[in-house]
Amino acid sequence: MDARIAALIVAVGGLCLPLTANGASYRTQNFVVTADSPSLAREVSLAAETYRRELSRQWLGYDLKPWAAPVPIQVNVASHLGAGGVTSFIFESGIPKHWQMTIQGSRQRVLDSVLPHEVSHTVFATHFGRPLPRWADEGACTTVEHNSEKQKQHKLLLRYLTTDRGIPFNKMLRMKEYPRDIMTLYSQGFSVSQYLIAHHGKRTFVKFLEDAMSTGNWDLAISKHYPFTGASDLQVKWVAWLGKGSPQVSVPATLATFVATGKPADEEHPADVGWVARRR
Repeated sequence: MDARIAALIVAVGGLCLPLTANGASYRTQNFVVTADSPSLAREVSLAAETYRRELSRQWLGYDLKPWAAPVPIQVNVASHLGAGGVTSFIFESGIPKHWQMTIQGSRQRVLDSVLPHEVSHTVFATHFGRPLPRWADEGACTTVEHNSEKQKQHKLLLRYLTTDRGIPFNKMLRMKEYPRDIMTLYSQGFSVSQYLIAHHGKRTFVKFLEDAMSTGNWDLAISKHYPFTGASDLQVKWVAWLGKGSPQVSVPATLATFVATGKPADEEHPADVGWVARRR
């Protein structure tokens, strides 16, 4: 088939691009996916759009505007591959650009865990316009994965805590770089995020991060949004919660409801900086 004709094949919701040496590509408004087959590229691209829309509504309470350029996603699917992904981008005046995303694993884990995790990174980067503390970024993104993946993180966390690898909250909350013991950060960040979200939901969690990042006062932000006096109190009660087997958190319905206020208009943006969001 003539390449000019092949490049104009239109499918539902996106554009099927020509086969290349690296596989087939499929483009939607915000993503261009390259995979081993046209069907897989299309499936991942459409799923990415759905996750982008639904996750932005869950976390932020509004739909993100289309990006200026689509996020390129390289997909590697095989049953023997462990589930994982990497998303990189550069902040320019508070706007994430030059996206690159690579995801791998079985087809099932790519679609129900790795993809929503990595798309969550793009949602947070777009909303906040600057890097999040590592525990919050990775932890929150892990909460949207399949239950089987979350259970793995929980089991790893218990192992790490019983071998004195836990990270003190006064250190963890402010981490802007990945520590040497990155796996403990993943597991602990996930559990703490899960614990906070269980109290007042995803949108309060985002508002909490906005306040803490704008003021640098984590104790004040914690006491403002949650029933804890500060980081130390949160750590003590989180450990107690883990000791009880992480039971469901019960809170009054009025406290669990939060109306998103949107992106702060007066937020200061740092100088242009590159950032990489990594998953196992």
